[in-house]
Amino acid sequence: MIIKRIAISLYALFGSLFVIAGASVLLQRTGLLPDALGNFIRDVTKENANTLHIVQEFGSLLVFAGLITFWFIRHYQQSIAFHWAMTTFWLLFAVVHWLDARGDLRSIAGPMINTVPLILFTLVGLVRRWSDSHWIRR
Repeated sequence: MIIKRIAISLYALFGSLFVIAGASVLLQRTGLLPDALGNFIRDVTKENANTLHIVQEFGSLLVFAGLITFWFIRHYQQSIAFHWAMTTFWLLFAVVHWLDARGDLRSIAGPMINTVPLILFTLVGLVRRWSDSHWIRR
């Protein structure tokens, strides 16, 4: 089942990205981050302690999402509801970037990039669904 390998690879990629991004933000101000990464986080948060705090809270959710994603790699047979929940998350994430609360789109690149995971998860989910129904009919 090649779709299983593709889905697991997708989960491994995004689980890793979630944990790395989340842990990086959580490690801010610990002295454990490379200077370049710490500087990047400070630039993004504009060195505002309240903004950093909110970003760190989001980082804790990213770590959680990454760990759950890894769990479903090990329990793939139970992952279809998780898969569609993640697809819904990526849909909402893309919508937030297309309908930016800050006003007019500054660049189409950001929303396009944030739509790629939605497309990947949707395609893999549809192929999984087709593959499962095709397999059952045999």
